[in-house]
Amino acid sequence: MQILIFEWLTGGGLWIDGVSLHCGAAIRSQGKRMLQAIAHDFLVAGVEVILPIDERAIVDFPKTEGLTLHPIADHGDLQASLVNLARDVDRILLIAPETGGRLLNCVQWLEASREKFVSPGEEFVRIASSKRASFEFLEAEGFHGVSRGMEFINFWKSPMDNFEYPVVLKPSDGVGGEGLRLINDYLELEQLEAPLSGAEYWLEPFYQGVPLSVSVICHGDEFTFLPATEQVFDREPFGEFVGSRFPVSKDLEGRARRLAEKTIRLLPPTQGYVGLDMVLGPEADQLIEINPRLTMSYLKLRNVCSFNLAMRMLDSNA
Repeated sequence: MQILIFEWLTGGGLWIDGVSLHCGAAIRSQGKRMLQAIAHDFLVAGVEVILPIDERAIVDFPKTEGLTLHPIADHGDLQASLVNLARDVDRILLIAPETGGRLLNCVQWLEASREKFVSPGEEFVRIASSKRASFEFLEAEGFHGVSRGMEFINFWKSPMDNFEYPVVLKPSDGVGGEGLRLINDYLELEQLEAPLSGAEYWLEPFYQGVPLSVSVICHGDEFTFLPATEQVFDREPFGEFVGSRFPVSKDLEGRARRLAEKTIRLLPPTQGYVGLDMVLGPEADQLIEINPRLTMSYLKLRNVCSFNLAMRMLDSNA
């Protein structure tokens, strides 16, 4: 069996972004570590792995039995290479930031090979990639345990001087801690109008509590719920992600599992790895965002679970 694994930051996406390998070094390092980990987990199980790799980053991937590297030389080479490679493999796993529609574009490029996906497809990615779309979908399903917000783009049309502060400002399609700001009062928010106008931003209450992540491996209406992990950042309340802490208390584990199960069963059926970020507080538990892709929690979970997570993505009984 052959699987095509594409990860945006190391697989050639930076050619399209028009930046060098040295831009966003921290997040590129995260992408590389995730890619190396999941490729290894497929390889040790006997699955051949095909990796599109930015030719500037090939040195990061030494020759390994069962691993084939496909160099991506420029921005015009990426889409055509993915389409061609997708035709000849058995399965496809896509990992890309939701920002700017990157993950959605990758899914759409490979629409003709969608039956091979072992990562979420277009409907799920479209909903999960936007904080607004996620909130509206879950609210329509009658679920109110999701972070409530509003589009920042419209805030000056109906000023929120009576909004309860502090609030969190974030890109609606942002990933991780990208672009997060803590806003303490209306005057501080008002000062941000000019530099942020023209983009879709999301405002939500600032929730005090423990930041947790629950990852789920999906096979339609069958789910493998992985242990909850605490997200650790280099500073509070927001900072660079530095790792996952495991285990968490029995109480937090149970609350996180209940919130994750309620959420994933309301979302459209999908396949592959999905990450659910949440804050469990003294008064309420809040879903913060849905990640329709592999997340950094994978690096911890692959070491604490008794089964091969990569192979579980291929087969719910693996």
